[in-house]
Amino acid sequence: MNNIIDKSANQLYKESGTTLSFKDWIEREKTKGVHIPNVAANAEMLSLLGEDENKKQNEPDKRKILIRNVAFGLTIVVLGVFAYRVFTKKKHE
Repeated sequence: MNNIIDKSANQLYKESGTTLSFKDWIEREKTKGVHIPNVAANAEMLSLLGEDENKKQNEPDKRKILIRNVAFGLTIVVLGVFAYRVFTKKKHE
């Protein structure tokens, strides 16, 4: 059984078998409290939301990048200090 969300208003209208015009049928359904979704708009919205989620997943966190860069910089400084001490100690021997 197809879900009402998957069907367009036009499909639901045709399946209802009513003799009302489309406009009158829509108004009647609205007064009954039936929500008839706009399938094209829903599909577009879902695709946009999906793109936003994909961007968030593929986009690295700025904090992680900063931490990685600071750690890399500190590693370079520590290695530099270590190398300096080793070379200056060998010169004095």
